[in-house]
Order: sequence, then C-alpha cells, then structure tokens
Amino acid sequence: MSHPIFLLLLLPVLTGLVWVRVARSERRQQIVQQRLTKLTVDDDTERAPLSLTRKVQNTSFAIFKLPRKAWAILNIALEAAGHRIGLLHLLIAGLISAVIVIVFASRLLAVNAAWLTPPGVMAAAAGPFVILRLAQARYRKHFLDVFPDALDLIRRAVKAGLPVNEALAVAGREIADPVGSELRRTMEQVQIGVHMNDALQETADRIRVADFRFLVVALALQQRTGGSLAETLGNLSGVIRARKALRQKARALTAEAKASAGVLAVLPFVVGGLMYVINRDLAMSLLNNSRGRFMVGVAFLSLVAGLTTMAAIVRRALR
Repeated sequence: MSHPIFLLLLLPVLTGLVWVRVARSERRQQIVQQRLTKLTVDDDTERAPLSLTRKVQNTSFAIFKLPRKAWAILNIALEAAGHRIGLLHLLIAGLISAVIVIVFASRLLAVNAAWLTPPGVMAAAAGPFVILRLAQARYRKHFLDVFPDALDLIRRAVKAGLPVNEALAVAGREIADPVGSELRRTMEQVQIGVHMNDALQETADRIRVADFRFLVVALALQQRTGGSLAETLGNLSGVIRARKALRQKARALTAEAKASAGVLAVLPFVVGGLMYVINRDLAMSLLNNSRGRFMVGVAFLSLVAGLTTMAAIVRRALR
C-alpha cells in the first residue's frame, strides 16, 4: 500500500478522534453546569425557550465553527495549566515526539519508510497532549498545596466581620500563587460587574480542581439558605484538609511501586553497560546487526509499556 493511501486512511481516523474528544469535553462541561445550576439557580427562574430554527442553523454551520471551538478548547486547556506552557511548547513537543518515533522505528525496528507516517503523526498528536496533561496536573498540585491555607484565611476574615468579597480579596493579596493569582483574577471580574458566583464558577471551570468547586457550591448555598458562613467554611476546610491528608497517604503507600518502577527502568541500561564492559563484541552485535537492533527496539517498547501501565495504576490510586 502506497504512502498517500496511508494518509487518506489516517486523516479520517484522526478527525474522528478529535471530534469525539471535543464532544466528550463539551458533554462533561454541560453535565457539570447542569448540576451546579440546580444548586445555584432558583427553581422559579424562567428560561427562554429554545428555538428550533436556531438549533437547525447551528447544526448546519457547526463544521465551520469547529476551528474556532478547537482554539477555544485549546485556550481553556492552557488556562488549566496556568499558561505555563504555550502553543510553541506544544508544537515543539509534537515535533520532537515525531522525530524520536520516526528515528526509533527506522533505525532500530527497521520499519519500511511507507509505514513511518502513521506512527509519526500519532506521536506528533500524542506529544502535545501528554505535555499539556502533565502541566495541568502540576498546576493542580501546586494549587491544592496552598488552597487549604487560603480557605482558613477566608474563614478567619469572615469570622472577623468582613464581607465575602473582601475576604476573597484579602486571600488573593496574602496567599501565594497560584491560588492568590486566581483569586485576584476572580475579584477583578467582580469589580467590573460580574456576579461573584459567576466569577467563581468561571474560575472553577478554568482550573478544574474539585476542592475549589466545593467552595463555590458552599458560597452559593450559603447565599440562598443563609446560616453561619464561618462555620460552613470551617467544615469545608476540615474536609479539604482530610482529602489532602488522604492524597498524601496514598502517595506514601504508592512510593514503593514508584521505586520499583524506577529500578526496573534503570536495570536494563545497567545490565547493558555491564555487558559492554565484560564482552564488548557481544554487546556491539546487538547494535551492528539488524536483528539485534530489532530486539533492542522491542525490549525498549516492552519497557515503556510496562512503565506506562504502572504509572497509570499509581495515578488511579492517587485519585
């Protein structure tokens, strides 16, 4: 099968995967928004009826809005990472991933040149995705490390008699980033006329931290039902600190698995170095012979697959 035919078969598959990803992301946001709307919006609020003509029109021109939606989703994803990486970083990561996969497949596995395009394209798409998810996870980790202290400061400010807006502004000035920067951005939106619940909800959608959503829901419920906000924030702080302690305990319990994964990752290279020192000709036969390079490539793929599986198991345990 020729090279252009592979491209023609691969492009619809990649387009379908991107569309499924966009649809799942929008569906997840709609479900979360519906749940929060039921908690924050009064039941007697009338909503404008949906227009069938408008729905048909949006469906007809949905394909033209896909690039705009893709840019919007990318911007939201970059905001969830704290804008610590940009589009240039994603492009560089995709280029490096594609080059590594193509060189690995051509040099070690001796794959035909006609078969190099699909793994290269998939690596170019997977590299930015992995880098973006790692940046988002790191940003959420830094946020969760500081957020309990911010919540305690907000509780003490409310208990001292300050309004909620002033308490959030004080926490934004006193608490370190990224919590402080997110609260300052939220209060800037409130100052230009955005409702506080809407600004907090937008921040929660942007950073994608479940503990911050607890704060948004608690403030919204307190405004509807009343009661002691300081006591509510105190209970919420206890719950969030308990969740943080549980995550740290899970990290301690999975430390042995991480250490085992590190040893298994380093051991093949140590054994290969010892083999090169003991019998250089035997070790070089793995690199000089095409079959030896193929065996080295398969062994490396097996090692990567095992480490990826162990990392997925550890990450699932930490949720």
